[in-house]
Amino acid sequence: MTDSVVLVTGGAGNLGRAVTRAFLESGAKVAVPVYKTDHPDALNALRAEFGDRLFPCALDLTTERGANAAVEQVEEWAGRLDAVAHLVGGWRGGMRIGDTPIEVWDRMMDLNLKSAFLVARAAIPVMVRGGGGSLVFVSSRAARERRAGSGAYAISKAALCTLVETLHEEYADEGIRASAILPDTIDTEDNRRAMPDADRSSWTAPEEIARVILDLSTGESGGSGSDGVCIPVYR
Repeated sequence: MTDSVVLVTGGAGNLGRAVTRAFLESGAKVAVPVYKTDHPDALNALRAEFGDRLFPCALDLTTERGANAAVEQVEEWAGRLDAVAHLVGGWRGGMRIGDTPIEVWDRMMDLNLKSAFLVARAAIPVMVRGGGGSLVFVSSRAARERRAGSGAYAISKAALCTLVETLHEEYADEGIRASAILPDTIDTEDNRRAMPDADRSSWTAPEEIARVILDLSTGESGGSGSDGVCIPVYR
């Protein structure tokens, strides 16, 4: 990824910082949109280590304006865009479909699906002009199984896989690669605090997920066979 330009959405979060670091260590230039809910110092250590190869910008990617502005700012900063790792998302559960408030449904669709659509739509023309690029999304194991009690979340993540398949069908001939990963519980400090008594033996480290995202972005994870597919990343 040396000298490649990457947009890591959600790059200031627990998984996001591991993904941002992986790209930076590979030699890429990385832009990270920062949202108001992110910790203000989340990227300080990475900026101190990697300097101006890290470009933070304050934007809300669940809005059309914010997604468009993110891509525009990256292009202004670096002149092109080679890859997007879309990590923006969230979870709400503990309820069956019949008990799910419309506010929860809408929030899951905005965070997990609409943001991905908006960022992809903004990024694709820039990538096509540059000769191609890569889009990697973070879906969930819940897109395929264990959906009960998390219906709105699971459905939004399943729809994200359909988005990936559609992007592949529509843009592969123009050099656009699209894929997604399906993690289960990620071993972060927040999840450890939220589930202190959980068995963490099957949890996946953020660094392990970051390596898979990096490989997918470079086309090194299974070659063309990984394009347009959603890949499980759990034990």
